[in-house]
Amino acid sequence: MNQSFLNNKLFVFLTVIIAIPIIVIAALSFFATDGINQTSFSLEGFKEIFSSLRLNELLKISGRALIVCITATAISFFVAYLLVRNTSKYFQSFFFILITLPFLANESVRVFSWQYLLSENGLFNKILSGITGNQITFFNGTNIMNVYLVMIIACIPFGVFINAASLRTIPNIYWKASDDLNLNSLNKFWKVALPLSKFALLASMLVTFFISFSLSSEVNYLGGDTKISLRNLVLSLMSASKFQSIFSLGFVITILLFVFILLFKVFNRNKISLTK
Repeated sequence: MNQSFLNNKLFVFLTVIIAIPIIVIAALSFFATDGINQTSFSLEGFKEIFSSLRLNELLKISGRALIVCITATAISFFVAYLLVRNTSKYFQSFFFILITLPFLANESVRVFSWQYLLSENGLFNKILSGITGNQITFFNGTNIMNVYLVMIIACIPFGVFINAASLRTIPNIYWKASDDLNLNSLNKFWKVALPLSKFALLASMLVTFFISFSLSSEVNYLGGDTKISLRNLVLSLMSASKFQSIFSLGFVITILLFVFILLFKVFNRNKISLTK
C-alpha cells in the first residue's frame, strides 16, 4: 500500500481530532440552551464578552501579555545570540536542559516558590537588606511587577529555543564576511544576527504572547488584590452560569489566533519571495 496514502489518512484523522473541540466551541458560541432540550440561536455570549466590564479585563490581560512577550523576546534573543556565538554545542545542550527543568514541576508549585522568594520576608529582600545594611522591602505581595517578572522568566525559555534555532541556521559566510569587515560583536549583533532573525523574532513574540495571555498562577499567587487573568475571568463566568460566554470567548481567541497565524504565514511567504 502507498505509504503516502497512509500518511495522508493519519494526517486527516489527527486534523479531525484536533478540530472537534474547535467545532464544539464555534457551535456553542452561537447557541444557548434553556432547559434540557430547548436550544436557540443567541448572541448573548458575545454581548457579555464585549461588554465594558469584560472588555476592560481582556484589554488588561492583553496589554500585560504584550509587555511580557516584547520583553521576553528581547531578552531571549540576546541570550540566544550569546549562547550560539560564544559557547560550544555541548554547553548549549546543557543550557537548554537546564531552562526546561522548571517546567517539569507543576505550574502552581513553581509559582508558589516564587511567592516565597518575592514576599516581604522573602529571600530577595533579605539579600538586598544584607547588602545595604537596612531593612529593604523592594518586593512585596501587592507589587504587580512581581507578576511581570515571573511571567517574563517563564516565557524566556520559549524565546531562547526559537531564536537559537534561527541563529544556528545563519550561513557561516555571513559571519566570515563580518570578520573580514572587522565588525565588533555589537555590530555583528545589529547588522547580521538581528536582520536575519526577523522571522524568528516574530515567531517568538507570537508564541510568548499567547503563552503569557493564558498564564494565571502568577496573578493568583503574586498579584495581590489585582487578580485579573484569563482563568479568573472564565471562573467568574462559570460562577454566573454564563457558559455560552465562555465558549464565545474561546471562539474569539481561536479566530484571533488563526488571524495571527495567517499574517505570520503571509509575512514568511513575502520574506521567501524577496530572498529569491
